[in-house]
Amino acid sequence: MPGYLRIRSRFLSAAAAGLLLSAAGVAHAQQGPALDTAACLARLRTGAPANGVAVADFDRLTQDASLLPATAAAARVQPETKETWWDYLAKTVDDERVADGRAIVEREREPLAAIADRYQVDGQALVAIFGIETNYGRQLGKTRVLDAWLTRACTESNPLWARNAYAALRLLRDGVVDPAWFVGSWSGAFGMTQFIPTSFFELAADGDGDGRIDLYGSLPDALASTASHLRKRRAQWTRGLPAVIEVRLPAALAATLPPQPDAEYAGADRRPLADWTARGVTRADGGPLAASADPAATAYLFAPTGGRGPVFLATGNFDAILHYNQSRKYALAVGLLAARIQGAPPLATPWPTDDPGLSRREIRELQALLAARGHDVGEPDGIPGSRTRDAIRAEQERLGFEPDGRPGQRILGALRGG
Repeated sequence: MPGYLRIRSRFLSAAAAGLLLSAAGVAHAQQGPALDTAACLARLRTGAPANGVAVADFDRLTQDASLLPATAAAARVQPETKETWWDYLAKTVDDERVADGRAIVEREREPLAAIADRYQVDGQALVAIFGIETNYGRQLGKTRVLDAWLTRACTESNPLWARNAYAALRLLRDGVVDPAWFVGSWSGAFGMTQFIPTSFFELAADGDGDGRIDLYGSLPDALASTASHLRKRRAQWTRGLPAVIEVRLPAALAATLPPQPDAEYAGADRRPLADWTARGVTRADGGPLAASADPAATAYLFAPTGGRGPVFLATGNFDAILHYNQSRKYALAVGLLAARIQGAPPLATPWPTDDPGLSRREIRELQALLAARGHDVGEPDGIPGSRTRDAIRAEQERLGFEPDGRPGQRILGALRGG
């Protein structure tokens, strides 16, 4: 179809390709003692036929497989769980990602509208997921997907992980994915909107009508697959309904929220927006909730940092995002980014901190300032890795700050001032 954007492997640099193909080996070399790959394969081999994979195919496709200590470690403590809400959202829903998302909505207006009509979803939400999952296709991941699922199947207790390992093998066996480019996140998600293999077989869709599903090379396929996911899981997307609405509470209702800023609150009381209006709840700008969505739509209170920060009404679409990724930080980021792409303003209520988080542009500026002071932080990329955090810690010690290595407004302001 005309107008569809197709993102092909050739857009990745040769250097990036080398990183992708060698990622498993690098991670293996840098992370602790080796895991027992042979024992893992022997265990999974016996279950292969019952999961649609012949033993001969299992042996052929796993002959170069290896378990990944980095994946095993990340699964124990997922990175975003360590971050505060204000750090995570500052860099995830920043002005760059909003501008890029709006540009994609404009450029892909016709195909996006066709997908939205077909699945009765909101195009901005699909683009927001695309933006947060892979930064609009720029960061597809470096981990071999099969190795990630073999690792998770043999180091975690969730039986779904073994099913994903077998599903990954079927994708390779059937030629659905190119073995050289079958890479993704540390957790085994792949493609432009980060599907897992079992969800591919259940929910992936041909969005461009060419008779095949390519989550790496076809943006319409990736967006249609994401739309299918949002509509076909237990919490189904409702078109035209915001995932979250930032609200202002009357004093009596606000007093029921926990006062501690680390006390995340998700209420069990689901009621129509009209009922929340009757209780005195308004949008954060003081406007009526009915201006945001259908008054009959149900929602519940969600206060990520208790009563001392932004408070939201979370709708069924917030739940639909949680079926895509179970992190509430992620779901809130998608909901806020989708709203910003559609033209909504940033949050009206500040987070309960005197040292707010940094956008990616500000992190790059901080990295450049650290490099100017002689710290080896690599190329400023907006991603605060270990070298950046070590450099921040050194500067914090010099300045008499708490040396936590955290990139925030306080250290940025101090280094701006010399």
